Amino acid sequence: MARTETGRSTILTVVALVLRFGPPGIGLFVIGRAIVLSVGGDIERWDFVLGALLILAGFASKLVPRR
Repeated sequence: MARTETGRSTILTVVALVLRFGPPGIGLFVIGRAIVLSVGGDIERWDFVLGALLILAGFASKLVPRR
């Protein structure tokens, strides 16, 4: 039984870390790309919105239950 709890705890930890650092990292990349493209005059507001939403999605890791 202890093995099942350890496996579940490990899975929850991995999910929480992926949700915490994955989307914000991708969001920073999207916003950085949008900034570089906007210097050339091609401003896409949806890139900035998508980047901001991905950064905010990092708070979804708080929805993962405690181990």
